[in-house]
Amino acid sequence: MFALCSDLNGEMTKEEVLKEPSEEDAVLDRSSVRSHAPARPVIHQVASVPMPSDSDFSFFDPSDPQCRVVLLDPCTTVPELFAVLRQWVPQVQKNIELIGNEILKRGCGVNDRDGLTDMTLLHYCCKAGAPGIGDAESAASFARKLLSLGADPSLRSRWTNMSALHYAAYFDVPHLIRVVLQASQPGEVDATCSDFDFGTALHIPCC
Repeated sequence: MFALCSDLNGEMTKEEVLKEPSEEDAVLDRSSVRSHAPARPVIHQVASVPMPSDSDFSFFDPSDPQCRVVLLDPCTTVPELFAVLRQWVPQVQKNIELIGNEILKRGCGVNDRDGLTDMTLLHYCCKAGAPGIGDAESAASFARKLLSLGADPSLRSRWTNMSALHYAAYFDVPHLIRVVLQASQPGEVDATCSDFDFGTALHIPCC
C-alpha cells in the first residue's frame, strides 16, 4: 500500500509556501485554500479503523510505530481517519491535533462531516478535551485553527442535535467552551438541545 503512494511524498509543505511563488504555485495554493473553505461541506462515507495487519492492539495508537506509518501514509483516507477519531481511548483523543491535521492534509473541509456520527472536526475537538481521556490544551489549540479556517460553531450533529458548545459543556471542557463562545454569535450561548430536554449549554452539565 505504501509503495503505491510514494510519488505523493514530494508534495509541498506549508513551510515551502514562504518561497517566491510561480504561476503554477499560485494555482496550487488557491486549490489548497478552496479545499478547506466552508462552502459545500461533504459527508464522508463510513470506513473502518485502518489497523496495521500484524498489530496486536484493539485500538489505534499513534505512538506505535506501525500505527504511525498508517497515520502518515497519504493513502489512508479521510473516512478511515474519522474512524480513528471515533475511538474513545486516551491514545487517540490526546492526539486530536495530530490526527485532525492529517485529515485536513487530505483535503477535508473544516465543516465536512463523519458519515457515521454526522460530527465535524470541531465537534470531535470539543469531545477530545474531556478530563481523564483527552488533552484540553491540544484540543483547544486545534479548535482555534479550525475556527480560523472557517469552521462553523453553530453546526449540529443530526443524530444528537448537539453543537460544538453543547459537546464542550457535556464533556466538561472549559477550555473549549471559551474558544467556541469567542467564535459564536451572541444568541448561540442560549441555543437549546432537544436531546437534553431543550436545555442550553448551561443546563447540559446538570442533566
